[in-house]
Amino acid sequence: MEIYKLNNDHHYKNITGIDAPTITQFHDFKGQELSKAWITPQFDLLEHVATLSTEKKSDRSKLADFDLRCYGNILIVKSKYNKLFAGLAIEFLPVKIVSLDEEFSFINVLTIVAAINFTGLDYKQSMDMLKSDNINFDKAAITGNHLFRDKKIINFYYCTGHFKKIIEDNQLKGLHLKKAGIAS
Repeated sequence: MEIYKLNNDHHYKNITGIDAPTITQFHDFKGQELSKAWITPQFDLLEHVATLSTEKKSDRSKLADFDLRCYGNILIVKSKYNKLFAGLAIEFLPVKIVSLDEEFSFINVLTIVAAINFTGLDYKQSMDMLKSDNINFDKAAITGNHLFRDKKIINFYYCTGHFKKIIEDNQLKGLHLKKAGIAS
């Protein structure tokens, strides 16, 4: 079974947290439910908050009509698409992108599993594998989980062909799904 890593499609505008606590709070999210204590974080388009004029200029030429964006452990989707992901082990929590009128949701992935098989690899071999598109995923650990994060390498989102098909069938824009490896 092929596994894909979620990356941003760089044809679309980037977002960033308006303040440091917005971004740093996401580092503590490791698959736990968050709805009871959720305070809606605010983001904006990078071009509106960037301090470097080169960042502002390069982002202005990008498209703003994205449906999904992924930044490390932050995955957002236009709220009108939440229903497409019914049945996945996730919860949707509101986020605000101040420059955009659309409503967005943070996709809190509740599936954190030991998905990457590091058995028999030393540190260098592990790093080489992670940099390649030939990561060895543990099929038993991810069976039934179509969108997940790895327990050790938690900053990235991975998906199966099922999730990829949802994205493609609905022509959702803003993500680039790159083959990361095989689950065996």
